[in-house]
Amino acid sequence: NGSEILESHFKIFLMWFSLAVMTSFGAAAGFWFGDILTHSVLVLVEGFAAGAMLTMIAAAMIPEAIHLGGRNATGLATLIGFLSTVGFKLLE
Repeated sequence: NGSEILESHFKIFLMWFSLAVMTSFGAAAGFWFGDILTHSVLVLVEGFAAGAMLTMIAAAMIPEAIHLGGRNATGLATLIGFLSTVGFKLLE
């Protein structure tokens, strides 16, 4: 049905648009408050963001990658990505 497809597309657009708006507000808040926050607060915020990203990856991306690429390839790519991240952080 055409109206159901249009409604579905509008819902997807609305979700992406709200994500863009929230990200914009977060970036603006980081810009304005970044200089006045203590290092401890910044570390807490970065840790929260990292946890949210890990949750999204574990819940959505890894199962899809296993479905499309197989367990071995997904595991190896995840390991290489993790080790690269740790290596770059140590070289900082």
